[in-house]
Amino acid sequence: MEGGGDMTLIEYLRKEKGLSQIQLSRELNINSSAIAQLENEYRKSWPKLRKQLSLFFGVEESCLFDTDGWPKKINIDLPKIPLKK
Repeated sequence: MEGGGDMTLIEYLRKEKGLSQIQLSRELNINSSAIAQLENEYRKSWPKLRKQLSLFFGVEESCLFDTDGWPKKINIDLPKIPLKK
């Protein structure tokens, strides 16, 4: 199976740290649905959350969000994985 897909940089960084959405939300003291909505691009971020996320991940806000506060996406190319028959 060849794969690839877009995900937000927030989701990528969260997964790189081995955190669930719930764990990240607890670290930031926010509702876990806010993280899910950001990662699924259902809502844009508010200024305080943009700052919290950039500090937590150690990156500039402009790396995570566009000028309107929407999370930026990255493309992840997944390796080809042989499937059992």
